[in-house]
Amino acid sequence: MNKKCILILVLLMLVTLGSYAQDRPDSTFIAKIYNDELKVYIAMNLVDKNVTVPQQDIFGKVDGYMGCTGTEHVWTIVTSEVKGHTAHIEMINNYGSEDVSATLTYEKDGSYTYKHLSGSTLKFPLGQKWHKIPSKVVFKRK
Repeated sequence: MNKKCILILVLLMLVTLGSYAQDRPDSTFIAKIYNDELKVYIAMNLVDKNVTVPQQDIFGKVDGYMGCTGTEHVWTIVTSEVKGHTAHIEMINNYGSEDVSATLTYEKDGSYTYKHLSGSTLKFPLGQKWHKIPSKVVFKRK
């Protein structure tokens, strides 16, 4: 009798743990990722969509943003949709005058690949010049 009770208890625990793991949101797209070569980063929470852009609280909670070290200029992620290991994101610049459609894919090696699909060229003001971002960029967590 004790062996049956223990077996049933273990099976119930496994079923409970399995259903808990399925209910948890994937944290793949809750991260701050970097490209050190280009000095750009993405801060995102594409699950809860509750990121506050520094010094731009007026926008409230958003999906995330892309920034560049050395400037306060950002591209805000205003909408996102995650399917599997790929997120489709829409971004606007600080002024709302330019927009970008892109994908962000989580790779097997733990990196993220950003791919520009349409819209404006991503750029950040650094010094007296605009620093253009390539249409494909690899990001990593630190």
